Amino acid sequence: MKKNNNILQKNLEEENILKQDELLEKVQKIKHVSLNIQTYLKNEKPQLDKLNNDYDKSIDMVKKSINGIGKLLKSSFGQNTCFLICIVFMVIFILYLL
Repeated sequence: MKKNNNILQKNLEEENILKQDELLEKVQKIKHVSLNIQTYLKNEKPQLDKLNNDYDKSIDMVKKSINGIGKLLKSSFGQNTCFLICIVFMVIFILYLL
């Protein structure tokens, strides 16, 4: 009986060692992937910052355009001009659909 227990314990220890090795391999793979992600993010950060700056510039341009359109609409000449531009765009859109 004692011999069977020893054999069983030895088998369990071997199985444990195998499981530890498998776990170690998986942890190393995860570490490698995480380091690759970190490197990728470091390389992409300048591009993301540039994109963010371009987006901010675009927002400023849109705000200025909206303010300019608002001023134009307040004047009587601006209302007529905007009305004419809207009609032209509608005609071009309708012709595009045909």
